[in-house]
Amino acid sequence: MPAYCLLFKVTFECMLQIFDCIRDQGEGIYSALLVNRYWCRNIIPILWEQPFQRFSKVYHSQPTQYLKNRSLRLYQPSNNKLLNVLFSCLPEQDNKSLNSKLSQYRVKIPQSQQTLFNYAYFLQEFSYKDLELVILSSLQRWYTNTLSHDSFYPQIHLISTALCKLFLQRSNLHSLYFEKNFAKLDIPNFTEIDNKRPALSQLSHFSFTYSEPITTNILNLLKIISNFCSHITFLEFKLKSADYNIDVMEAIVNIINSQDKITHFSIEDISNDGAEPIIFSLKNHVSNLISLRLSHVQLTESCVDLISQFNNLNFLTIDNCNGLSNEILYSHFLLKKLIINTQRQDITLPLLRKFGKNLKFLGLSIYDINLAEQLLDFCPQIDKIHLNIHTEDVLDYEELKRKEASWKNIIKSAYPHKNITLSIGY
Repeated sequence: MPAYCLLFKVTFECMLQIFDCIRDQGEGIYSALLVNRYWCRNIIPILWEQPFQRFSKVYHSQPTQYLKNRSLRLYQPSNNKLLNVLFSCLPEQDNKSLNSKLSQYRVKIPQSQQTLFNYAYFLQEFSYKDLELVILSSLQRWYTNTLSHDSFYPQIHLISTALCKLFLQRSNLHSLYFEKNFAKLDIPNFTEIDNKRPALSQLSHFSFTYSEPITTNILNLLKIISNFCSHITFLEFKLKSADYNIDVMEAIVNIINSQDKITHFSIEDISNDGAEPIIFSLKNHVSNLISLRLSHVQLTESCVDLISQFNNLNFLTIDNCNGLSNEILYSHFLLKKLIINTQRQDITLPLLRKFGKNLKFLGLSIYDINLAEQLLDFCPQIDKIHLNIHTEDVLDYEELKRKEASWKNIIKSAYPHKNITLSIGY
């Protein structure tokens, strides 16, 4: 290889590492845009991978009792610039249509124009909740914050629909986090968006959190995910127990069955009728799953039997799941992280006896303090421990703090040569 080629390769690899480090520089990343064209071309994609995330972090870092002021503190020039750039990226027909619909609310957006970059293409991680938040904060600025949140619902829906269409037609999505800020506001009708396969076909991470009554648009979204996505490896569902109706369960099962290789799966709040078909749909991913999280799930014996066949599991969370049985002890997990919250202490001890030797992280509910010291003997490699101690005898705060201090001493004594991270809850 010629010397100049080798030099270019080394320089290119070094620059990639530099750009990777710049990701964590916060607001300081903007100054990197001004170094030269090469830096600009590499920094722009980093900035637009998660364009809404920083506003969400600032918003949720404010005290919740000052909701109005918390939104006001988001009034930064960069907030408006973000939406204005996206409005400029809209196809001319969509831009005119949105402007026409918003005119009745005294809102005018920038016209479509040729931008320096195809900014929407760089979007890799999209949170619908964060998009709603950015739109709300901009609307409050445009209206000088004289209206309540409810007054903005029509505008939020119009703008979010137009931008979702832009993202699904032009972006390179890898992660989709679906959660809503506003209970009374429905999501866009994704079936009306054409040519969405290219963006959704690259999706590898899908998280769905929903606590409101299921609408037709919600069902359509789940069906679209099952029809257009086949490469999702991380799949997560958080719904209210009552919302796991037949249509929703069928949609979830179809999503699972449509994927080539699910490695991480999480689901919450499934009652007796819903758990089995969803757990059974994971059967095709027995050899792929390395992480499984079940929270408040009603397990059957058949479910536990299937879970015990996931021999490649490294991370397992079983949080307040009824129906857990000793059948799970027949598995051959190589667990590095175990979180188990259950009153079945007759299962907890055997689980740790069998799987504790490789654990690095342990989360545990303790209902009998006298049993807790035995648990430490089974986990020689542990680095982090969270103990959730349930006790009806101790109610005094000072007594609880003394118990916590004594537990920390027990942990230090059990692992004298390790710096264990310990948290205790009651």
